[in-house]
Amino acid sequence: MKVNVEIELSPQEARELMGWPDLSKYQEQVFDAFGKQLQEGNNEAVLAALSPFMSETQKAFNGYQKMMEGFLNIASQKK
Repeated sequence: MKVNVEIELSPQEARELMGWPDLSKYQEQVFDAFGKQLQEGNNEAVLAALSPFMSETQKAFNGYQKMMEGFLNIASQKK
């Protein structure tokens, strides 16, 4: 027996259902601050704030790439 349940929720409804906070005001403030820094020509401050995210993104991509290489190696060994 197969049962499918489809639930249609807006992002706000999903946050409320899961008990997550609404961070939209905070996100607006952060993006406004980044925009202001960029307009003032303070690119170093923006890059310093974003660098931890960029390095973690690069690590995640490298991990994904290694995983895919491992899958390809396993597949080529089976032939």
